[in-house]
Amino acid sequence: MKKGKNAFNWDIKQTAILDIHGNPIKGYKQITRDDDNSSIAVMKESYTPMTTQQFSDTANEVANSIGGTGLEFKDWNDNSVNGQMGTNKPVVTCQMKISEPLEIAGSKIEGKLTIGVGFDGGRSFFIGHTNTYLRCTNEFSSIVKDFKSRLTVNNMVRVEDIIKNIQTYKDYEKSLYENFERFQNVKVDEKIVQECLARLVGLTVEERAMSIKERNNELSTQKLNKMDEILASIRPEMSELGNNAWGIFNGVTHYSTHIMKSRGSNELSTMFGAKAKINKIAYDFCLELL
Repeated sequence: MKKGKNAFNWDIKQTAILDIHGNPIKGYKQITRDDDNSSIAVMKESYTPMTTQQFSDTANEVANSIGGTGLEFKDWNDNSVNGQMGTNKPVVTCQMKISEPLEIAGSKIEGKLTIGVGFDGGRSFFIGHTNTYLRCTNEFSSIVKDFKSRLTVNNMVRVEDIIKNIQTYKDYEKSLYENFERFQNVKVDEKIVQECLARLVGLTVEERAMSIKERNNELSTQKLNKMDEILASIRPEMSELGNNAWGIFNGVTHYSTHIMKSRGSNELSTMFGAKAKINKIAYDFCLELL
């Protein structure tokens, strides 16, 4: 692999950990950033992290091989990412476009291939997909799990393996878009909306059987507020997109993207954690409706 310019202005350092007598502790090493010397993780000596230089080279070589454009590199210290993965989950990512925007219900959806890697063993090299709905900037991201099984289990990823299996990603994107289009044809009523809402906030069987008045008296303020906020996102989306599964799905992604309290508003915030969970619940629910 030809070494190019590092997309980041820092890289990692691997140094020995010393005991109180100044002697190296066998079996362990410390991984730090070389720009501010901040500690990233303490790992076993056998752990081999990918450097930011290697990640940059990998992303650029993949893009050159598959026609990826508009590369965007980000790390967890960006304001848009900080806190979303947690201070102990450092991750760098690169997004690139490899397909033309899709149009559904008169609105364009832009899809991006997202690759990333961590430096503490908590997140090995991954490939995901991120959608941005240009009508309202809602985002939906997910990891392409079938792709991960085709890569090495550690961070020493071979570019040729990614390129060889890129069709796996394209098949995933195609299937995702086909489902989105099918969502438009699934009509829903208020009962279905309430069932989706119940799953999103985790209502118990007993809570689902309650009347509205009983819920107002029995449920926590936090849960009631969450229900109101989700519905406040779902109602306008359904009004614009129709009383269908596509309207429900867009309502939930609107909530997770614009309303849900979370530090982070880029691909990491919708690929991992609470936002990813609530989006997946909505997506799986709409799949059931098919």
